[in-house]
Amino acid sequence: MVVTVDIYKEIRRLRLDGVSQRQIAAQLHISRNTVKKYWDGDAVSWERKEYNREASVLTPEVISFVRSCLEEDARCRSRKQHHTAKRIYDRLVDEHGFTGGETTVRRLVRQLKEKTQEPFVPLAFPAGDAMQIDWGEATVYIIRT
Repeated sequence: MVVTVDIYKEIRRLRLDGVSQRQIAAQLHISRNTVKKYWDGDAVSWERKEYNREASVLTPEVISFVRSCLEEDARCRSRKQHHTAKRIYDRLVDEHGFTGGETTVRRLVRQLKEKTQEPFVPLAFPAGDAMQIDWGEATVYIIRT
């Protein structure tokens, strides 16, 4: 199997050599639509489009239910009792008649679980202005030879 970047380069090379789109598609065993897309330079094979469609099934009730499941997990100490995205999806279907897909719920759970990094300011002092002490206890044996 030829790597996609190689297909893109080959299409562009064959175009410069004067080969038609149909001939390129037949020669590389790919769709003429793909050849046309790369031929025109409208798309490049190594870039993926960002998914940005809003799911219509994510109503405020669904979002609040998912949040309540995650908050319940935060209060619960047992890792084995935590909700997985699959379990939340199953509960939504059973309890609320959810009609959306499991990947929609997985994406929502991932967004809600994303942790924001706490900002911090590193402290820097001139030598001798401040000190840090770590308290501890140790037994030291001094051996004289």
